Amino acid sequence: MIKEREPLLERMSVFFQVILTLIVLYISVWSIKLVNGQLPLQFKDYLIVSYLIAPLWYILLELFDLGVMARIQRYRQLIQKYFGVIAIGSILLFTIIKVLELEVISKTELVVFAISDFIVLFAQKSIGRTILKYFRRRGYNTRMTLIIADETSTKFIDQVIDSNQWGYLIGGIISDSQEIKKKYGEKYSIIPAKEDFANLIDNKVIDEVFFCKKHFKTRELNYYVKKCREVGVIFHLQSDVLRFDGLNPGMSVMNHQFFLSFRNTPENYLALMVKRGIDYLLAIFILLVTSPVMALITLLIKLEDGGPVFFVQTRVGKNGRHFKCLKFRTMVENAEDLREALLCQNEQDGPVFKIKDDPRITKIGKILRKTSLDEFPQFLNVLMGDMSIVGPRPPIPSEVKQYKRSVNRRLSINPGITCTWQVSGRNKISFDRWMEMDMEYIDNWSLKLDFIIMFKTFKVIFSGNGQ
Repeated sequence: MIKEREPLLERMSVFFQVILTLIVLYISVWSIKLVNGQLPLQFKDYLIVSYLIAPLWYILLELFDLGVMARIQRYRQLIQKYFGVIAIGSILLFTIIKVLELEVISKTELVVFAISDFIVLFAQKSIGRTILKYFRRRGYNTRMTLIIADETSTKFIDQVIDSNQWGYLIGGIISDSQEIKKKYGEKYSIIPAKEDFANLIDNKVIDEVFFCKKHFKTRELNYYVKKCREVGVIFHLQSDVLRFDGLNPGMSVMNHQFFLSFRNTPENYLALMVKRGIDYLLAIFILLVTSPVMALITLLIKLEDGGPVFFVQTRVGKNGRHFKCLKFRTMVENAEDLREALLCQNEQDGPVFKIKDDPRITKIGKILRKTSLDEFPQFLNVLMGDMSIVGPRPPIPSEVKQYKRSVNRRLSINPGITCTWQVSGRNKISFDRWMEMDMEYIDNWSLKLDFIIMFKTFKVIFSGNGQ
């Protein structure tokens, strides 16, 4: 049920789950120590762990939307979300404890806590959901609705009918559509559009009105909103009504003014902040761990031809910003000058220039490309904020000039060191399909997708399938 109090209830639900987690922590650790004949958990130690867990779990539960009432989520989805929260939270907690050298909880205690917390949190969500469904199916906590519809509204109406756990009852459907009359006429009251709407909501018990017509006039919409407001009935404008080419509007506020915003890039601010944090930490970690290898590569490049170690090239980043992209040099020094003569051998369609057996590539360069080690200096670009670890590959300015306008959307997010194209065959993929992959990544972005691409990238590196 869509109500103004739901955001507050969602935050209360997250807070309650954090409290449950802290209780589970104390019981789990106390039980293990009791079984092992050890001293019970000291209150100060418990407080230290609690101060770490409480904000961490709160952020993760919010990030995975586990405060919502989950009326239409499947149990499989809930299991996946809680598993994600517990897995990520436990790994971060273990890392923090190790880094800070806190001896407050053992590995065994952490594992038992993680399993117990998963069971308890999933159980409370499932039980709460079952109780709400039970009462709504029996007519409690329901809302009587009036739906203003046309032939495009059948999907929404079917959802309301099939999901009685939402708590919505259909008091009538205002429509002149023959399809609506034929499909729902026997079960629900189909009211002609010419009917006096004000009189209708005055004489019927109506809590909320849903406007689902695809086409409408502003004057018509104003009339419905005004009449609902006069008697305190909630009016909803379905998002599909204002959908343009697959774009759904979202509410945004600027200087106390409300706007319907159509976004075509990832907009989960918290998840994006987590992505940036992961980028930063992983970049530092990888640069430190691979520094001996990078030093060896530097030496080998210098020994081969004495030229510069790095290839620095201007690339196009987020929203058209130019930046200097770093790579280990894998070609001869005058490679750019020789490119013109090799254009006829280009094996990649579209504006991209690629040759499988490029004669400009050095001996050490072939090895670096095969293992993708030539990309490692780009972790410095990640630290500077010009790139992300996962994202569409950054193009050069001359390629962007040849893009179709619709392809420019791939520049709407930070470019990455690796991407779907990078782990799916690279040169074997056509340019158009490559661009489609980047759009699909943007449209379906999630932290989970980033981790999947990272995992596949490691497989490519260790299998030596780079090109």
